[in-house]
Amino acid sequence: MPKFLPVFFLLFIGGLFPVDALGQSGFLFHVEDPIYLAIGQLQNRGLLLDLNPTALPYSESEVLRALERIDRSQLDRTEAARVAEIERRFTTKAMRSDLATVGLRFFPGVRMSNNSRLDPLRYLREGDDHVFDYAALQLRFAVGRFASALAIRHDLFYDRDPDGLDSALRWRSRTEDSYLRYDGHIFGFELGRFSRHWGLSGQAAPLVSSNPRSYDQIGFRIGGDRLSVRALLGELDSITADGRFTGVAGDDSVAVGSERRYLAVHRLDWRPNSHTQIYFLQSTLYSGSNAGLSLKYLNPFHSVIFALDSVPKNEENNGFVGMGVWYQSGTTTLHFQGIVDDVDVLNLSEPMSFVLTGSATFARLSANLDVRVGGEAVASRAYNTAQAEGRYLYLLRGLGTQFSDYVSLFAQADFSAVNWIPELTISPRVDLLLQGEGDIRNPFPGNDSDADAILTGTVERTIRGALRIMYEPEPWVFLRVDAGINSLSNAGNIEGASAAKFLALLEVGFRFSIDHSFSLDFTR
Repeated sequence: MPKFLPVFFLLFIGGLFPVDALGQSGFLFHVEDPIYLAIGQLQNRGLLLDLNPTALPYSESEVLRALERIDRSQLDRTEAARVAEIERRFTTKAMRSDLATVGLRFFPGVRMSNNSRLDPLRYLREGDDHVFDYAALQLRFAVGRFASALAIRHDLFYDRDPDGLDSALRWRSRTEDSYLRYDGHIFGFELGRFSRHWGLSGQAAPLVSSNPRSYDQIGFRIGGDRLSVRALLGELDSITADGRFTGVAGDDSVAVGSERRYLAVHRLDWRPNSHTQIYFLQSTLYSGSNAGLSLKYLNPFHSVIFALDSVPKNEENNGFVGMGVWYQSGTTTLHFQGIVDDVDVLNLSEPMSFVLTGSATFARLSANLDVRVGGEAVASRAYNTAQAEGRYLYLLRGLGTQFSDYVSLFAQADFSAVNWIPELTISPRVDLLLQGEGDIRNPFPGNDSDADAILTGTVERTIRGALRIMYEPEPWVFLRVDAGINSLSNAGNIEGASAAKFLALLEVGFRFSIDHSFSLDFTR
């Protein structure tokens, strides 16, 4: 069978069935759904601020509630186009708590790249197969504030990812976006496997991000819009007794033993008003041969700094603390998030381990033009520990950022072509990436190492000029393009090596959806 035949088959099937717009229940929008681009543009203009801008994913019901609060008479053409783009994903504009919904979703698509990675900024050419088809099938049921989903996703990139372990052995598929959740006014609960992103959509999130494969987790929220506490406890992959990540708990080459690994994250959000958010973060990656679900680490009111090494200490651990600030005023949006390794802070003889991200967005510079600037700085020792099991990884994908020891800056202009193609956004972008030789997966340098805190060894420099295109002509299909030229100096961290590469990523995705709602009347 020709290797491209499954790709075109999926696209053909997806195109036959236009989406029957999404329902209005507690089902989650995947964190990579293009709907977040439209939501982000509106938030940068002071709209949809009922949605927490740095705690993704959103549910369909909370997006619909936020849409209902918009004053349509005050919208300009760009804002009206983005609202219409979101609204057409819903069949109705009203929610009914007395109805149950059963739905089926089918999401086929394909990504094509001349780079082994799906990030065009980071060049890595290995092999010749750069066409990655995917398809997700999800069965969903919701009633009232409860929602459940059973889903499986096939993705060829899971098998070809040069940075992570193969996470889909059977039919190149794995269970994802499967969950049971309850979304109440002051309490929410979630159990399942889905991706979270605690940062702005499309930008780095140092502590909890959409970068890794989704992992099994239990989470809850206490509080409302102004003040809330969130906690999650996730089960990660184990590591072999001799410190190797293999994707399985044990290994035939190891006589006995493996270390079980878990991630606990807590978050406190304070929003004094709808335009300001201050949040505090703490996380612990704990591990041990007999480690398991821990009440100590699930408790969001346990301080990481004082709980990590206090008695009883039953596991090894790697902890982070951090904070973020989001501020929106008029057409200006600012966001900052930073985390540090609390152990490193107390050890002044060792270079500090930190991650900093920030951005500024200036919306409506003209009727349909927004501009964003921002960057990241990740220390060389960030996410790493002397104990291999404490590395901030899941199936070799970073739980926060994929890489360490780098500084990156970007500037991007988002032009919405509302006068001629309302669903089209064109975004020229410039990136600067300085990458040192540090790596999360490398052995942790000792305290006597002379390595710098950031940008160690020979630093690779990448300057990229690119054009990004997002086009969603109908709710059942979207096109995403990122094409540009990378100019590399000290390529591969080799002194004097240089290269210029044209790198492009093209994605075409479809949505097929069937919903049926019915009354649950138990009095009959």
